[in-house]
Amino acid sequence: MTGSAQTKRLYLTSAPVSEANGSSAELNPSLYNRNDVSRIDFSGAGGYAVPHLESLPALIEYLSEAVLVVNSSGTIVCINSKAAQFLGHTQGALRGHCWPDFLVKRYQQHYHSLVDMGRRGLLSQQQSPAEMAIICANGDVKDIELSLSYLPSDDPLLVIVIRDLSSYKAECYKLHTLACTDPLTALANRRHFEEMLQQYWDECSRKQSPVSVLIVDVDYFKQFNDQYGHIQGDECLRRIAAAISLAVPRGQGLAARYGGEEFALILPYHDEAMAKAVALRVQHYVSLLNFCEQGLSEELAVTVSQGYASESSGQFRTPFAMLCAADTALYRAKAEGRNCISACC
Repeated sequence: MTGSAQTKRLYLTSAPVSEANGSSAELNPSLYNRNDVSRIDFSGAGGYAVPHLESLPALIEYLSEAVLVVNSSGTIVCINSKAAQFLGHTQGALRGHCWPDFLVKRYQQHYHSLVDMGRRGLLSQQQSPAEMAIICANGDVKDIELSLSYLPSDDPLLVIVIRDLSSYKAECYKLHTLACTDPLTALANRRHFEEMLQQYWDECSRKQSPVSVLIVDVDYFKQFNDQYGHIQGDECLRRIAAAISLAVPRGQGLAARYGGEEFALILPYHDEAMAKAVALRVQHYVSLLNFCEQGLSEELAVTVSQGYASESSGQFRTPFAMLCAADTALYRAKAEGRNCISACC
C-alpha cells in the first residue's frame, strides 16, 4: 500500500503517537482531556474523514471560540460551554435543538444558502465569515459573526463558530454617530447633511415625491459674539439649534449645522408650501428664545433669515442645484432686511 493511500489514524491520548515512520509526536495537551482516551479515526478520502462523534465534545470544549456542531438538518449534535453560555442555555438543553431557530428570521435564508454551498462542495475554507444575528434564551438579539466548516461523512456535519459582535457594533455605531454629529449643537454636521441630501433626493425621485431644503442664518451673529463673547455665542447657537430641531417634523428630515452660524434642513416629502410652514415654525421657536439664564438682558432677542427651495417636477437636475437655489433665496432674505423668509424664484 502506498503512502498516499495508507490509512492514517490519530489517537487522543496523553501518550506519544507512533506514526508509520516510527517517529513520535506529542499531541498538544490543550486539545484533549487527559482523562479521555477515546480514539479519533481519520480514514476517508485523501486519508482523512470526520472524527468519531463521541470524540467531538471533548475536542470543541477546549477551543477558545464558541463552537457547535450540527447535522445536515440543523440539529445540534454537540456544543461547547462557551457557545451554550452565549446562547443562554445549558449544554444539555441545547443538544437536539434546531440551530437555525436561534437565527433572526431575515438571516435564516442566508444560513441555508451557506449550508447548501457546503453540501455541494462550494464552501471554501477561505470563505469570509457571515454577519448575522441570533435570539438568545432571554430574548436579547445579539449581532454575531458566523463561520462554517463542512465535514463530509455518512451524516454530513457542520462546525459552526460564532463570535459576539455586540460590543464591536456598539462601538462602530458610537464612532459613526460622532463622525456625523456637530459637537457644539448636537445636530448633524455638514458631511452627514450632504450624504443624507443625496440619499433623500434619490428616495424622493424614485417615489416621485417632492423634497425641499431650507437654509437658516442667524442675523448679525458676529455682533453678538463681539459684544457678549464666544462662550455666550456658543450657548446662543446651541439654543437656536434646539429651536430648529423643534420645528422639524418628527421622523421626517434632518437638521444640520452647515457652518458657523448657518443651519440647513432637509425636508423629504415636503413641497414648497410645506417647506414654508417649517420655516415659519423655525422663526416662531427662535423668537421665543430668551437669554436671561445666561445672565444677559431679558430684552435681548435674536432673529434668523431663511431661504428655501423645493424639487417637485424636475426643475432642479441635482440636489446641489436645489441647495444653491435655497442659498440664493437666503441672500435675498438678508437683502430684504433680515428676519424674513424667501423662496427661490
